[in-house]
Amino acid sequence: MQRIGLGNTSEEISIAGLGCMYFGTRVDEKTSFRLLDMYVDHGGNFLDSANKYASWLPGFKGGESETIIGKWLKQNSAPSDLLISSKVGFHYGEIPRSLKKEIIISECEKSLHRMGVETIDIYFAHAYDRDTPIEETMEAFHQLIKAGKIRYAGASNYPGWRLEEANSVARSQGWAGYSCLQQRHTYMEPSSRAEFNNQEFLSPEIEDLCLRKGLSIIAYSPLLGGFYSRMEAPLPALYQNALNEERLLSLRNTCSETGLSPTQLVLAWMVSHSPAIIPLLGCSSSSQLEENLVAVTTSLNPDVVQRLL
Repeated sequence: MQRIGLGNTSEEISIAGLGCMYFGTRVDEKTSFRLLDMYVDHGGNFLDSANKYASWLPGFKGGESETIIGKWLKQNSAPSDLLISSKVGFHYGEIPRSLKKEIIISECEKSLHRMGVETIDIYFAHAYDRDTPIEETMEAFHQLIKAGKIRYAGASNYPGWRLEEANSVARSQGWAGYSCLQQRHTYMEPSSRAEFNNQEFLSPEIEDLCLRKGLSIIAYSPLLGGFYSRMEAPLPALYQNALNEERLLSLRNTCSETGLSPTQLVLAWMVSHSPAIIPLLGCSSSSQLEENLVAVTTSLNPDVVQRLL
């Protein structure tokens, strides 16, 4: 699998990451291990998790995804260049939504313990926090980097103004700041003023900001909850607009031309983007992951990419 530079670091990251959100909950341990093995065997080196995964499911409390990754790491000789991420900031259990220093540091310790590692490679602020001074948040990430608890910090679900403010504060103090942004993104464009509750989508303005500042973009929910595998269904309400009707037609026509399924074409379009956008592959079966891996290792002709824009 192709690798690209991670933001403004010297690190190399896979063109697609493995989303581990439901590992240990909806996806049982045996299947989770099989998917982890399969992804790494295909050259992937980026596993994405979070402290709260998957606390919203009945019978679970959070930390299950990290625990499964920890068990897998203990039983396998993981590649030395494997990048493991986790996140902090959203509410789960008794932990409030917050990016206060004490929460960032204490939650990092819990994640390290659950995964059985000494260092988290990319530690994301899962959601921005208006109530905590940005200086406090960025200092916490800086201290974790300095202590060797994390290697890099990333942002997720950040509006552009907050992302720029955070990195400006970090630069003024000589701190590393955020190296990448993880945002909701797919081929379909959200309707004007669409609200995703606590999620932030990748707007053209934020994409341009990341390009100018040298930050990598990671896309979650790239397949729109499985919509592209059942395109006869109506578009989700927040994506119902005239532009997407045109995009659906273009997607269908290009599928016929390339021989790729709609799901595969969306992923291939994303990684063929310039600069590439790293999709998270959220899979629950080997067949799903196999289909997705074919897609992210397919190079689209630039003319095809341009027609899909």
